[in-house]
Amino acid sequence: SSGINAEYGGDYEMCYSLRNATKNNYRSCKVTGSVSIGGVPIPTPLTWTGCLPQECLNGELAAVLPDVSEWINKTTKGMIIADPAKWTSTCEGNDEYDTGAYVAITFIAIVCTLVVFGTLWHLLHSIIISVNEQKKDGNEVLVDEEEGQDKQSQIQRRDTTTQPEALLNRAIKCFALQRTFKSLTSTESKPGQVLCLNGIRVLSINWVILGHSYGFVESMIGDQRYLLKLIKRRGFTLIANAYSSVDSFFALSGFLVSYLLLKQLTKRGNLTFPQWIAFYFHRYVRLTAPYLMMILLEGFLYRYMVSGPFSVDADTSTNHDTCKKYWWANLLYLNNLVPWSPTAAPCLSQSWYLANDMQFFVIAPFFIVLLFGYPLIGNLVTVGAISCSSIAAAAITAHYNLAPSMSLGNPQNFMKLYRVPWVRITPYLIGILGGWFYWCWGEQIKEKVKTIPEWKKAMLATPMWLATAAIEYEVVFGLYHDIEDRFSTGKAASKADSVSYQMLARIGWSLALTVQILLCQFGLGGFINSLLSWKGWLVLSRLTYSVYLIHLGLIGLILVQTRHAFFLEPDFEFAIYYLGIVVLSYLAAVVLYVCVEQPVALLESITYRKR
Repeated sequence: SSGINAEYGGDYEMCYSLRNATKNNYRSCKVTGSVSIGGVPIPTPLTWTGCLPQECLNGELAAVLPDVSEWINKTTKGMIIADPAKWTSTCEGNDEYDTGAYVAITFIAIVCTLVVFGTLWHLLHSIIISVNEQKKDGNEVLVDEEEGQDKQSQIQRRDTTTQPEALLNRAIKCFALQRTFKSLTSTESKPGQVLCLNGIRVLSINWVILGHSYGFVESMIGDQRYLLKLIKRRGFTLIANAYSSVDSFFALSGFLVSYLLLKQLTKRGNLTFPQWIAFYFHRYVRLTAPYLMMILLEGFLYRYMVSGPFSVDADTSTNHDTCKKYWWANLLYLNNLVPWSPTAAPCLSQSWYLANDMQFFVIAPFFIVLLFGYPLIGNLVTVGAISCSSIAAAAITAHYNLAPSMSLGNPQNFMKLYRVPWVRITPYLIGILGGWFYWCWGEQIKEKVKTIPEWKKAMLATPMWLATAAIEYEVVFGLYHDIEDRFSTGKAASKADSVSYQMLARIGWSLALTVQILLCQFGLGGFINSLLSWKGWLVLSRLTYSVYLIHLGLIGLILVQTRHAFFLEPDFEFAIYYLGIVVLSYLAAVVLYVCVEQPVALLESITYRKR
């Protein structure tokens, strides 16, 4: 009567009490496997968590899985089929701190000390300066009155007695919360800034959180029949096929890097070798500091922060093992290629994006410099690279018979397509072309548009907005029937559909988004540009990087400690869960931003010289 419960967590509190009430040391163990009902595989694997004595080894538990599968098949008379080869078992491990945990604790303690000391020092230094200024002003007034000096001589004396602030003092104050909070909450924009990107960035990260919030809670939905109802809704495809949100970030990155670097090249003609080194160092330092903090937190401390029937996933997580062995690959932004294994879980699940983005940033100047000095050759090379990337996606999809989207359940999609740079670079390159186009003709087109009457602007812009919106709609919702068929009848998408989608979807989405950005910048965005350029987005957009780093670990931290399955019907229960994740992610991002991301940015700006 309760439906199909995919996750059964047992009574964890009773298991925990047995550890104290008996001589035996009990622990939680989990059995996971996939089943099919009436020949149709259910969307998520079934999980059973129980309490077993410490003496029961994981291998002994795995040995009984064939008997359990056979019992399920016989009891249901073949209605429910369980394949023992697809069932696994895991048990809680020990909770002793390892070297990585101690390193993480030490690093966090150092950061906290710097923030506290910097905040207090900034406060004390401000008080001292204020007192000294008052004394100096008072003394100067007395002297000037006696000597009859004019105001100009006062200004000259102050200028000659002012001493530059010591470097160490400036460095310490970079960690002061007074400065970092001020940087976060400022709504002042720089001249020439592409303001509509702030709104796009915030909406895109919220879409990413939406997809991950559902994806991780999917297996914990108490009644899987509710999931089958969701899949039949066309609107649910926005969640199930939310992968285009990541392409938005690639396109935005390419656009900004291209536009800003072209402005620098216009100003200086070319960059010297030290300036190119500074160009890469600037990017690496600012991204890596908060990234390193999350590697230490999620990779080395996460498993000690949770308890509950599903915390087995954290205790035996291969993410921890991957972080211990391949942390260097993350810091070198090679973790989308190392380790090259379909079974190795990444150190920080979302970090594949960071590796791709950094790799694209490294090679971006090759395309941008060509576009700057040789526009025709630059366009041909960039379009050629886009074509090669799209052809590679189609060829890989056809060769391995992959699905058009990861939402259709093919586990090889992530390894072969989703995380590899030669497939994911397409939106970035289209963004580069968009930034180049705006640099070339942006000001001219904006001046031209200013002379056009409003009704002509609407006539000109409306068809382009409708066309780009239609492309974006088709990219997201075009897989609706394929997703419904996959989970309702088990029917897979045809090879032709898979190949064409993988070949064209990223081009369509990123091209449509880039055109929309240009329309906003040219003065053809109307109320959409006003919405996306709202000053409030500027504050939230500063947090999007930290939100991206934090949100997935936060979702896992909440779910693995859950004592029961989720029953998300009616829909507002899922809405409450999602909004809670969003709010907590932004609050945690504020802490990461003001304690790590912005202090390092301020510290780096002391030594970063724009030549």
